[in-house]
Amino acid sequence: MITPSANILCFGAAHFDRTLQCTEHFVPAASNPVRTLHRKPGGVGRNIAVHLRLLGNNVAMLGAVGDDGDGEQVIAALSDIGIDTRRMMKLEGKHTAGYTAVLDETGELALGMMDAEVYDLLTIDRLKAQLPNLQAWPWWLIDANLPTETIQWLAANKGSTKMCAATVSPSKSARFKPVLGQLDVLIANRAEAHVLTGIEINELPQAKIAIELLRGKGIPEVVITLGAKGVVSSSNSGTAFWHPLPTKLRDVNGAGDAFYSGFLSAFSKPDTDIDDAVASGLAMASLTAETDGTTVWNLSQDAVATRAAQAEKTPL
Repeated sequence: MITPSANILCFGAAHFDRTLQCTEHFVPAASNPVRTLHRKPGGVGRNIAVHLRLLGNNVAMLGAVGDDGDGEQVIAALSDIGIDTRRMMKLEGKHTAGYTAVLDETGELALGMMDAEVYDLLTIDRLKAQLPNLQAWPWWLIDANLPTETIQWLAANKGSTKMCAATVSPSKSARFKPVLGQLDVLIANRAEAHVLTGIEINELPQAKIAIELLRGKGIPEVVITLGAKGVVSSSNSGTAFWHPLPTKLRDVNGAGDAFYSGFLSAFSKPDTDIDDAVASGLAMASLTAETDGTTVWNLSQDAVATRAAQAEKTPL
């Protein structure tokens, strides 16, 4: 079944992730011989935008890269699959962001390094002139790699555009605290929800209190993801727990970002309620967890719909 395409503008991170593994015992503060396991595109905004595009939506990406080879490759890879990259900024004299993970000889993370300084340059001054064009997009997906001041400015100037917040990480999720009442959709994991509410979530009753507190801030649609334990959603139609879908687990990397894509792809369509959107999000997360890497390149709407049909909820 082919559903109508939506128009979604994604703001945030687009870079390369690199994973290296020590070939001998890891020694801190020393030169360690390594082998490269992979180098692949990453970034929350990028991951969400790619799956949204593969689901048939009209997607644009606004972010920042350096004037280097990595930046050119990031933009080209997005453009090659039909994502509008005209709002991607190539900043002179800057380096494209990147995450590097160094694994020890056993495969455990020994060191993680994130260079994200270029995203701090996504300032209000750089976006002001584009505002009329940005407001022409019915939906914004904004990840928390943007500076707090820029997020606040966007929230205050979104006009009729609906704004979905991608919280990224516990530390960065705090950037949405000043604008909770201006969001249309918030999706966060339990650690990020803890930062936003002060409630530590270990069991469903705590998740229910936290999600209803967030709804009380004025957010119409809120989802808290609980990893392998499922999802809690809350809207005007009530609060519910969603059971995890049966999944042949291969690689959980990217599953959280995939939930955003599935949810927003469905929810941005006319006459779609939060139940259909959560089911679609769970389906995308499940399909991604069954795939090596963060992207399901052979994705089809039929595959998502078939998996989503298995979703079950229990009112809380």
